[in-house]
Amino acid sequence: MRFKSIFWLFNIVVIFALIVFAVASFFLFGKDYAAVYWGNMWIVAVLFVVLIGVLDFYFIRNWALFDLLEKEDWPELLAWLESRLYGKGQLRKHYANLLINTALSVSNLDAVKKLETEVRQRKPELLQSLGVALGIPILLEQDWSAVDAYFGPLADDPKTHKRNWARWCRALAAGGDGVSELIELLDAKDPSIRLLSLQILEQHSELLNSDQTEILQAARSALRQTMAGSSGDRVLQRSREDHLMAVVLSSKVNEIRSEILAVSP
Repeated sequence: MRFKSIFWLFNIVVIFALIVFAVASFFLFGKDYAAVYWGNMWIVAVLFVVLIGVLDFYFIRNWALFDLLEKEDWPELLAWLESRLYGKGQLRKHYANLLINTALSVSNLDAVKKLETEVRQRKPELLQSLGVALGIPILLEQDWSAVDAYFGPLADDPKTHKRNWARWCRALAAGGDGVSELIELLDAKDPSIRLLSLQILEQHSELLNSDQTEILQAARSALRQTMAGSSGDRVLQRSREDHLMAVVLSSKVNEIRSEILAVSP
């Protein structure tokens, strides 16, 4: 259903419900009791109308945004978001998140880099929540010294949102020196991180000691069970819904999954 239809249907239903409730009170309680009832309930009715008004104001104010989302006009949506963030100075988390998603959907890495610069200069406190996603262009460029320099501070900060992704990026950039951190990430909650860590560790298997090798083998066995069948599809879908990094690396994650399932236990 189109956004405009939902908006008007919502308002019609609310107004109709208020009318029905008001009329029904007269039939149920009678004229005299209904007057007393509404004399006590008018504050609730006013608050309800104010709440609906606030919701309508929000939708009307962001009408262009919802319209562009409905049309899936990503270049125009990106331009609208940049106008809000830079032209009107509304550097807000939800706009920034949407800009990152939109920019990556049209492969505009420069737009994400520009946002990262703006965040650092104007609202550095947002780096804790947006830093991992803002670093995706740096990861994709595969300049490992730059990856380490960018994700290292985020990996060290316990307040970083989805910190394990920052840790994985740092370990990836470190090569063989990142083995210990990757071993720890085999216990990460996100299955995409576990799969990606598993592959890198197997590539550096000669650097593992006996205990680390056992941990790696146990993790491979556990992932083979977790990733099997439709349940594995659902697990990875939740991972992609959890953070944009999993979406960007989904083809690699699927490749690793296929390799694990193809090998006999």
